[in-house]
Amino acid sequence: MGVTVDSAYGIAIYIRRRPHGIPRPSPASLHRLPPVVPVYVRNAREAHELIRTGNIEPARVVHFNLPDHEQMSLM
Repeated sequence: MGVTVDSAYGIAIYIRRRPHGIPRPSPASLHRLPPVVPVYVRNAREAHELIRTGNIEPARVVHFNLPDHEQMSLM
């Protein structure tokens, strides 16, 4: 059985039936993502938390620079 985007915790985005990315994944599920699927987070703090796990390359993490005080914690 192969790894699919659906097997990761988070919201899968598909474009033309292909996995495009995962917004706000669980840090514990990053190892389940295919290696080319980008991960979208709200801000640099969340990006740092995901990268710190060592389960994802920093280049795959895209953050939207939203204010931290207006957001709930990822963890």
